[in-house]
Amino acid sequence: MSLSEWRKPDTTFTLKRDFNMTGFLIAAKPDEAFEMVKDGDDLMYKRTDTTSNIVLKSELILPEDDVKRLIEAGRTVLVYNPRTLRLDAYNGDEMALLNAVVAH
Repeated sequence: MSLSEWRKPDTTFTLKRDFNMTGFLIAAKPDEAFEMVKDGDDLMYKRTDTTSNIVLKSELILPEDDVKRLIEAGRTVLVYNPRTLRLDAYNGDEMALLNAVVAH
C-alpha cells in the first residue's frame, strides 16, 4: 500500500518548475523532508538536508514503511515528487506551509 493510499496528506501543493526548494525548506523547518526516487520497481524516499543545499556524503534512502513510522510518530514530514512537482505535507501547520510556498 502506497503512502498516499495509507494516509492522505494533510496538505498538497503543486509547485512551479523554478521553485526554490532550498529556501522553502530553510523557512518551513520540517522535522523530515524526503524526495521520492525510483529504485528499480520500488519507490524509495531520499532524505534531503533541510538546513542547506550541501550534498550529503552518504544519502539516506528509506523505504516507505520507515517514512510511515515517522508520520505516525507525529513528526512534520514533507515528501516531494520531482516527476509531478507535487509536495505532500504530513503533520504540519497548513497556513505556515502555504505562506512558505508562496514566498518561494
